Amino acid sequence: MSYCTFPSRFLTLARVDARGARALLDRLGQFLDRFTDCFSRRVQRNAASQYLQGLFNDSERKSMQAMHGRVSKPIHYQALQHFVTHSPWPDQPLWDRLNDVIPERRGVLAIDDTGLPKQGKHSVGVKRQYSGTLGKTGNCQVAVSSLLIGTALVWPMRCDLYLPREWTDDVARREAVDLPSRVRFREKWRIAVGQVRAALKRGIDVTAVVSDADYGSVVGFRHGLERLGLRYAVAIRSNLRVWQAGARRARSVAAVAKRIPGRQWRRVCWGHGTKGPLAARFVALRVRPARSRGERWLLCERSLAKDDRKYYLLNLDASASLKALVTLARCRWPIEQQYRELKDELGWDHFEGRTFRGWNHHSVLTAIGFTFLQLERRRSPDERPPTLPQIRFWVREIMAMLYIASNRNLLNLAISFQRDPPLRI
Repeated sequence: MSYCTFPSRFLTLARVDARGARALLDRLGQFLDRFTDCFSRRVQRNAASQYLQGLFNDSERKSMQAMHGRVSKPIHYQALQHFVTHSPWPDQPLWDRLNDVIPERRGVLAIDDTGLPKQGKHSVGVKRQYSGTLGKTGNCQVAVSSLLIGTALVWPMRCDLYLPREWTDDVARREAVDLPSRVRFREKWRIAVGQVRAALKRGIDVTAVVSDADYGSVVGFRHGLERLGLRYAVAIRSNLRVWQAGARRARSVAAVAKRIPGRQWRRVCWGHGTKGPLAARFVALRVRPARSRGERWLLCERSLAKDDRKYYLLNLDASASLKALVTLARCRWPIEQQYRELKDELGWDHFEGRTFRGWNHHSVLTAIGFTFLQLERRRSPDERPPTLPQIRFWVREIMAMLYIASNRNLLNLAISFQRDPPLRI
């Protein structure tokens, strides 16, 4: 029985049969063939395939040494290390091709960043800075990314490393990590607007852009989206000032929300999580943000359990319903799960190299691997498709079998265990 015909509840090692395994490997090969012309040399194509095997295999940590030790018919370790860390192949064509192979061409584009904790101070871009992953300031790299929220799944679109001025303005540090001369300091919000432009250029129908308050509170970010003709629903900080009709002065959105009578707040459900319905109380009103022309929607949220409050700005039509405002503003909630799976399942945050080029190579190859797993989820006939960790388990076991089959000693050992099972201890 092959993968595409059995329900996800049976996604166990017992169901890893030859037909299903070969079919999956065929699909993986066809998927990777889509990226072949992004590499100028055959040795690069072979190394990319092996690196993907490493990301999929059962090595607990996705460092190059650990992955290389569990790859079937591996190339020389130094060759794999050079391919990722120093080889001059550009990552941009792979991102473009990845955007092209994503099956969903329409959806909401989510802008976010995530922290990648680091121990030392020599990896490119690392410094003590705020990390949402840590929930505090810590020693980390920060990656700005865009993800397409489709009808059922989320797809990685682009990822860029944020480089603080301590890196872009320091000649010695630039040389140490091979930072190209063209790379200059860019604020996170400018990186994000560039990623939105890139998605549009690849033919993605961006129905709206959503982001957290680190981006939404920046007037330049909002104006950048408006110049692109895009709708947005962005979280904002409580101290952002807005004008209400007839008001003599601007007030913070927190002060505006505090003056709204309790009877005007409405309970709205925007989705279902693992613990049940996702809901809160909301109220929306038209305001003019400071340093902006024209009115926008201010959406205020109050938690059902406690008095935690959140605020959003949206440029939807004045006729938009409260439900529509909430649904768009709150559609970001699956993003944290995707970040967690990129890290936990594929080791996005495990890269130990220090170079700028190496970081970008690892990131785009990780995104390619993640996209393949999402495509496998999409193939499922189940009403509720298997989770990404379930698909990852299936692929991991197949990679383990490939590794055993390529190692004569391990294969003979497995055959002997099959013929004469060892005693249970």
